[in-house]
Amino acid sequence: MVIYMDYSLIGKNIKTIRTNQNLTQEQLSEKVGISANFLACIEIGVRKGSFETYINIANSLNVTLDSIVPCAAYSHNENSLKGLLNRCFDKASPSAQELIVKIARDITDYMK
Repeated sequence: MVIYMDYSLIGKNIKTIRTNQNLTQEQLSEKVGISANFLACIEIGVRKGSFETYINIANSLNVTLDSIVPCAAYSHNENSLKGLLNRCFDKASPSAQELIVKIARDITDYMK
């Protein structure tokens, strides 16, 4: 089983939620128990947090873990990939769903 994590996306999600809650990096890092520098590195995707760190960040932001790690981890087998695509599609806006369908059709047509 191969696991893929998009740490850049995770960092962007953390930063978006943090800024939407009007928290500084210093304030969030203090709540989480990590340095502001480490949080900054996580937010730009140059450092990886531990699973426990991501749970602590989610808890400190009062969000679920999948709010900061959506569609980022999956195993490479057919059933998992379909489930991943379905979860991403369900969370997408209507315009993003249209784009997902267009991309899937384009790829399918290209692969024929």
